[in-house]
Amino acid sequence: MNRKTDYDRYESPEGLLTDRSLSARQKLARLEEWAEDLRAGLRASDESMTSLEPGLSSALLQRVMACLDQLRDAQGRDLERSA
Repeated sequence: MNRKTDYDRYESPEGLLTDRSLSARQKLARLEEWAEDLRAGLRASDESMTSLEPGLSSALLQRVMACLDQLRDAQGRDLERSA
């Protein structure tokens, strides 16, 4: 059974990252959820519990993590400027 997630409407993690209707906190939460779901899928795939394609999911996880890093770096720069 597939559950609906807050990131489902995005074709890519980069699309979520550039969505101007979301705050940085909302983007961070959605990207973290996406990453955790991908990790869970990869763990299940390792145990032959899913038909998930590990190579595709691994590549997508790398993209999600890159977006998370970019967002966190931007937040760090914003904090430095306000100090």
